[in-house]
Amino acid sequence: MNSLKYMRADEQMEAGAGIVPEPLIGTWLNTNTATQGITRAILAVKDERIVLRIFAAGDPAFDWGETGTSFFATDSSSTEAMAFSAFYDFGFMETQLQAHVRQGVLIIAKFDRFKDNSGRSNYFSKEFFYRAETSA
Repeated sequence: MNSLKYMRADEQMEAGAGIVPEPLIGTWLNTNTATQGITRAILAVKDERIVLRIFAAGDPAFDWGETGTSFFATDSSSTEAMAFSAFYDFGFMETQLQAHVRQGVLIIAKFDRFKDNSGRSNYFSKEFFYRAETSA
C-alpha cells in the first residue's frame, strides 16, 4: 500500500499526484458531545481509494454515507496529508466540507447551501474533533 497514489474518488490516479493520507485515516469524534451537527467522521481506505463517512446528531445517528475526498499537503513539496475536502448532495441541500489538522485536532468547516427554494439561508459551521483510540 506504500506505493498507492490517492486521489478523489471520481478522479483517475496519476503519477506524481500522490499524497499519503495515513495521518488523517481513522475515526474522529466531536469534542462537543452535545453537538447538533457532525458527531463522527471516519476516513478509511476502501478498494484502493479513500472514503469519508459522516455521522450527524440524531437518535439514531444520521449516517450521511460514503463520499470521495481530495487531500492536501502543507505545501507543493510535501507528500503528507494535513487537510481534505469532500462534498455531499442531499437533494434539497449541498454540503461542502473542508478540514485540516492543527495540533492534533481535526477542524471541519461545513458550508451548507439549500437548493429547495425554501427561503432558508445558506450557512457555515465549524466543529472540532479528536482521534478515537484504536483497540489493539
